[in-house]
Amino acid sequence: MHHVSLEETVNLAILAGEVMLINGAETSRAEETMDHIAWACGASAVNSFVIPTGVFLTVSNMEGRSLTAMRRIKYRTIDLERIAKVNELSRRLVDYRIEFTEAQNLLNNIAQERAVLPAVISIGASGVIGGGYAVVQSGGSGEMVGGFIAASGVSWIASLVTGFHGGQFIYEFLGGLVAAFIGILLQNYYSELNRDVIIVAGLMPLVPGMVITNAIRDIIAGDLLSGISRGLEATLTAVAVAMGVVIALSFGK
Repeated sequence: MHHVSLEETVNLAILAGEVMLINGAETSRAEETMDHIAWACGASAVNSFVIPTGVFLTVSNMEGRSLTAMRRIKYRTIDLERIAKVNELSRRLVDYRIEFTEAQNLLNNIAQERAVLPAVISIGASGVIGGGYAVVQSGGSGEMVGGFIAASGVSWIASLVTGFHGGQFIYEFLGGLVAAFIGILLQNYYSELNRDVIIVAGLMPLVPGMVITNAIRDIIAGDLLSGISRGLEATLTAVAVAMGVVIALSFGK
């Protein structure tokens, strides 16, 4: 591997941490990835610090120079494929199976990738999750169809609000509202349907499973600040969804 400057090392490592955090990686994984990349590029000392809204990195070289960089994280999503790609790139760099220039190009391509999954497929997949969960709750074919419709409606609202750059808690509130209204509406037309099963099934796309998992993993790993903030985010999600459902049920009486 050719000589890598301090600036190049910091830029590569912090971009890797930024991509991982944006796409749903836990704090410890993002920090470890940045550390491994910096060490592989010839750093003599590395200090990384990650919280859900920011990535901080200080790297020192053999000459005693240090450089600190910070990246602000304004939005987050879930894309496990990108996390896996950055992990694999990090391993190849550490094992000297890839040159710095190639790693830099690959990481830039990963960071600039755009979601290729059409919204229709995403909405349909959410519907399948909702319909399947209705069956798990001992619902019949009517509840399964209702769960599919409710979950698809929630996913459509989420994509619509995201397209208008709306906040996360806005579409979670609206999603709870839509799921409850669909459940109420379907029961009004078909009285034999279980409204509660349809509503709960419709809320499945809004369950912050990844956030809760990462919060627990961060706390276990000792990253208390990240763990508590992620736990608070999951709590606020639950509150937003519950508010939407309660308002819809109060109007639907």
